[in-house]
Amino acid sequence: MKRWKKLGFPKPKSEASKGELSLVDNEIYSGIVVPEGYYYFVRLDGWCFHRVCKELKLEKPFDRFLATSLCKCAEEFFNIFNCSLAYIFSDEINLLFLRKPGFERIEKIDSVFAGIASSRATIELRKLKKFDFVVGFDCRVIPADKKDVLRYLIWRQAECKRNCYNAFAQLALEKKGFCGEELSKRLAGKNVSALKRLIKKEGLLSCMGPWHEKGILLYWKKYKKKGYDPIRKKEVIAERRKVFVDWNPVLFNSASGKSFILNLMKNGVV
Repeated sequence: MKRWKKLGFPKPKSEASKGELSLVDNEIYSGIVVPEGYYYFVRLDGWCFHRVCKELKLEKPFDRFLATSLCKCAEEFFNIFNCSLAYIFSDEINLLFLRKPGFERIEKIDSVFAGIASSRATIELRKLKKFDFVVGFDCRVIPADKKDVLRYLIWRQAECKRNCYNAFAQLALEKKGFCGEELSKRLAGKNVSALKRLIKKEGLLSCMGPWHEKGILLYWKKYKKKGYDPIRKKEVIAERRKVFVDWNPVLFNSASGKSFILNLMKNGVV
């Protein structure tokens, strides 16, 4: 029995050569594809980004230059694969695809997307300072039906908020001299409300911007562009689209947030 069949995997779809010496049947993950009839998210998470922040001396708890660099990473996927939406917070990039990007193998999506994100991030971050360490991302694919798209975004935005308050609370305690295990103990078990009280008490609440708490949203947006029709010899107005970066996005769990996402899913553009 072939290895993939013995282990319960689908038949490999490897692009490697076949023949007497071939071990294509051992490439057991190559047959796993995005299921038919689903939209899907690709989530990219920064790998060892604490070193990036330390080596580049980035601002705590969040750095605008790093966030802008991640937006540039996300824009690559709009330009190359016609991504429909990107949601970013911390070192996480979430990409929504309403159509397959030309290939469907999970193994290929994970490897190609992680490579593109790592390369683009390196290019952008080196604009701040030359460095020789590795910038990397891990990658996963999350299938989602229509109702799961909104649920997924609500979930990640809730995580963004929790991460934001935790990061500002940690900064507040560091300013008071706490570190290591003692700092962790003081943050352990605190919900968002408790963290907010701590941040307010230490005077850092006013430092919190919309993108810290709600994340950053990228999507296609329509705009008008003047042109010239050489055949009719007259000026014309053409409709185009461009990637819009929203640093103060809607709350996905609100009525306006739900309406916005459903409209984007229906039309592919705002």
